[in-house]
Amino acid sequence: MRRIRCYLIVCLLLFVGKNAFAQRIAISTNALDYLSLGTINVEGGLSVAQHWSLWAGARINPWTWNLKDMETRNQQRTVWMGARWWPWYVYSGWWVGIKTEYLNYSNTGIWRPALQEGSGVGLGINAGYTRMLSPHWNVEFSLGALGGYLFKYGLYSSPARHYTRSEEPHAFLYPDNPSIAILYVF
Repeated sequence: MRRIRCYLIVCLLLFVGKNAFAQRIAISTNALDYLSLGTINVEGGLSVAQHWSLWAGARINPWTWNLKDMETRNQQRTVWMGARWWPWYVYSGWWVGIKTEYLNYSNTGIWRPALQEGSGVGLGINAGYTRMLSPHWNVEFSLGALGGYLFKYGLYSSPARHYTRSEEPHAFLYPDNPSIAILYVF
């Protein structure tokens, strides 16, 4: 365990490099997630070099809604972390990124009355553009793709789970989290 800790510290120091004094921190929230039945989200970033930043974030949606006599929910608990490469400067202009994500979700009544639940892990790629509005405020647009494995998955005919359509682990690939985010850079 001690060797792993030392290895991680050495890798971090090599990755940060000699410009560590110029580190900047940013926090953001995705406005589009709030339109997804009130999904609360936050993301934090750390600039580790002129062209690199590390990111981590979380989304949670504990709500259940009754719309038109139908239970509707997009419940989720999702956490992710990753890295972004910026051709110009961190927190300015175009960027591409990679991430790893853990997701746990339960949704029904959004597109169909069936209940879909699952837990899994995935790897994703994403790209976006960050527009500086002021020295501290930015707006960011992004889109990505996520692929991975749902080790726990269930598809049921209704929220009451009367009829099981599928209950088997499987791989997935889908578009990931379109974003219009507001950033505050410290």
